[in-house]
Amino acid sequence: MYCVRCGVRLQEGMESCPLCHTPVWNPDAAGVQPAYPDRMPREDRERNWPLLLALTLICSAAALTILIVCLRQYGELKWGVYAIGGIALFYLIAILPGWFRHPRGEVFIPVDHVGAGLFLLVVCAHTGGHWFMSFAFPLTVLSCLLYTGLLCLLKYVKHGKPFILGGFFIVLGGCTVLIELFEHITFGTEMFLWSVYTLTILSLVGLFLLLAGIIPSLRQAMRRFFFY
Repeated sequence: MYCVRCGVRLQEGMESCPLCHTPVWNPDAAGVQPAYPDRMPREDRERNWPLLLALTLICSAAALTILIVCLRQYGELKWGVYAIGGIALFYLIAILPGWFRHPRGEVFIPVDHVGAGLFLLVVCAHTGGHWFMSFAFPLTVLSCLLYTGLLCLLKYVKHGKPFILGGFFIVLGGCTVLIELFEHITFGTEMFLWSVYTLTILSLVGLFLLLAGIIPSLRQAMRRFFFY
């Protein structure tokens, strides 16, 4: 028997899922209706807006205060650029999705990466650096593609999650070599100082997950270890 919400395999006699705590529903029991609740009841979602409004006002007040202080003291933003940019990025990542009833990760992950990229661009320009196009920009794009792709695969592909996660870790290990290459091009550092180790570790994790997808007994042992 499996959990009706997250799909975790359940042991006999369990009353709730050990992972998501959803009450167990047996479809073979006559006259029993699914007892699991909605992910977030409508009244609970509507009850969130005062908190979101309060956080929005706090962030706006903090950014406005920093702006006024910097302009009065220095006649320009100076360090306020980093503080206001950080507040805006925090709002974009942590608060803005709460305004939506069903925030879609495949939309917000690219939006968050665009916000992070703009923040890094502002920092680079403000400090007179030369590292954005050769280091920060490709790194942001790479991260966006990796995590958006992972989320879409986990969300829309119903089976084969060990293969998806295993492939992700292997690709992530290869990306660390690219990151060190961008670092070498931008800052003149030596190659293969640290990426070899991360590539090896992440590749081993990925291969283990691929084996778990192939060998049923290993897959079941992993489920018992993590969820029971």
